[in-house]
Amino acid sequence: MVPELIGLIGTITAFAGIHLLWQSRKELLYWIETYLKLFRASLQQPGAPLSRAAVAVDRHQREHTLRLLLGCGLLFLLGPALIVLGLTL
Repeated sequence: MVPELIGLIGTITAFAGIHLLWQSRKELLYWIETYLKLFRASLQQPGAPLSRAAVAVDRHQREHTLRLLLGCGLLFLLGPALIVLGLTL
């Protein structure tokens, strides 16, 4: 009874992570775009410090970054850990 309950809680946790990531999909696209800008800037000038233009941050798009990180944590860490724990008990 308890392992099935732990697996069910893990599945619900993973779905909650999917829901949080869906809500923060604009922030996810923003952080992917920012990473690609930084990566391109580091390839163009390998030893030079990055310019402020390459790492310019729009505060409006960074509004829900914590929700994005929480969704990733629930989906990729806590949910699968509880599912595996439920399977091994």
